[in-house]
Amino acid sequence: MTSRAVAGSGGEYVDLHDLAKGWKAAIARAKDPATRHEAQIKNDRGNLPLHSAASFRAPLEVTEALLEAYPEAASMTNNYGNLALHFTAWKKGPLDVEKLLLKVYPEGAAKKNNHGNLPLHYAAHYNAPLEVVEALYNAYPEGALQKNNDNNTPLDLAIADGASPNVIALLQGQKLPPTDDEVLASAQAACERLEKELQRSMEQHDGMHEDRDIVLGLLLDIAERQPHALYSAGINPQQVRDLDTLLEQVRKAHQEESAPQATLSEEEIEAQMVQDALCPADDPLEKALAQIVGLETFKNQMRGYRRTLELQPRHIPRHFCLTGSPGTGRSTAAKLAASLLYDMGAVQTRNVVECSRADLVDPRSEAKTVFCVRRLLERAAGGVLVWNEPYTLLPSTARPRGRDHGAAALREMAKALAQDNAPVVILIGAPVDLQRILVSDIGFKGRFLTRLEFFEPTAEDIAFMFLAMLQEKGLVPAEGVRFEAIAELLRKNLDPDWMAERNGRIAHLLLTGVQSELRKRVTWDDAASKGSLSPFKLMSPNGGGPGSTRMPVLAPMEVMVTFEDIQNAIVNGM
Repeated sequence: MTSRAVAGSGGEYVDLHDLAKGWKAAIARAKDPATRHEAQIKNDRGNLPLHSAASFRAPLEVTEALLEAYPEAASMTNNYGNLALHFTAWKKGPLDVEKLLLKVYPEGAAKKNNHGNLPLHYAAHYNAPLEVVEALYNAYPEGALQKNNDNNTPLDLAIADGASPNVIALLQGQKLPPTDDEVLASAQAACERLEKELQRSMEQHDGMHEDRDIVLGLLLDIAERQPHALYSAGINPQQVRDLDTLLEQVRKAHQEESAPQATLSEEEIEAQMVQDALCPADDPLEKALAQIVGLETFKNQMRGYRRTLELQPRHIPRHFCLTGSPGTGRSTAAKLAASLLYDMGAVQTRNVVECSRADLVDPRSEAKTVFCVRRLLERAAGGVLVWNEPYTLLPSTARPRGRDHGAAALREMAKALAQDNAPVVILIGAPVDLQRILVSDIGFKGRFLTRLEFFEPTAEDIAFMFLAMLQEKGLVPAEGVRFEAIAELLRKNLDPDWMAERNGRIAHLLLTGVQSELRKRVTWDDAASKGSLSPFKLMSPNGGGPGSTRMPVLAPMEVMVTFEDIQNAIVNGM
């Protein structure tokens, strides 16, 4: 419908297009049910009242009222193909009006009028504010390079009409520098953050002084009662007389500890690491732990266990479980733990009993199964019971009825765990399967508070174990044999699934393969057959044979392990 005016309530003619220029009356008329239909009427140029409101930069309230009365107005064009959005961009209308029009009809950003102009052409040509241009650009970024009928893009018009550098950068697709308000807000936020950090640092500093005084007081008490204990911290107790001299000694010890050490090569450091693992300090516990390579979590737990026994011998969790895949060292660690527990005083005897389903379940009857469990507990009395895969005792419908007495064994074992005179029980198994036992209500819950998980060793771990085993056998790695290179060989030549099934046992297999390679080399090497290893030379008086007083000597090729030996052992023997 097209008309310039409609009759008002008093008979006079009222033009909503004109009212849209005055705002308040337009809002009232657009919201009045009797007159809101006027929002759909076009004038002789094809403009709706929404076009007129946009042309005269009416505020948001007018646009909202007109769109509420006629929502389709946002997508309606006049006789020249212009949307209300074209007028807003052209006349530099309010930003919130532009955003509302884009929200109601987002496709309007890509709508060209009869001259081929997008709303972005008008915003760029008439130097609209950056925020107006940015809203149109974000709604239709491709519009920056769209040409009108005069073959001009919005970017061309912005450059030709002296738009701001930020507008040009935006239309070129560049990141806009922050505005002054954004810079100010960022600086204020940074200042606030620094003030909070400074306040927190000051509070921590005060707390550190208090903590320092507490620690110094404790050290002073130790100096008075057990002065020799300070030597372990690098402090000379003979120089400690008061808090000031104690603080001076602490600082001196810290400086000595932090002083730069002589630089060692990577090979020297690696050799020292292996040597340290094989030659521990003069401590029975450390010597015992040095029997196994790696498993640092287990070793630290044993050290902590000993310390707990020293401080609280009556208040420690007795039983514990070791979880992990086969080959991760669970069984080795369990046997070693059983021996260490006696040395620490946690158990009364060296009794160590290993058991599994076959040792606990008698298929003939439940009574005989209970008898088997009690007999095992008697054998382990005062010592340690190492129980492999207890979850295999869980009942299953797959087993014959009347012959599956695993549940009876579990219940009998649970009763024993509640007694003070029960042996220390170490459970071994897979993590998920063990969890089914530990969370059950049959009596295991809360009895195994110490749980250690043994993770699958990496290729580097296996290489390190192998090098330690070499030294234990008296073999010498040749120059260039590094555990990183060995680890890389393992990764390249061995299937990950195959490695996951064997884990730490791979180090033993590799050692066996290398020893085989050494025997081959000694047997087939020409120099060896003609030189020091020949039967004639060995039997001669100077060769260490019968009748000789000289000590037999191993040839270097018998003890020197080369990178080629390791590679051949992996490729040929594994």
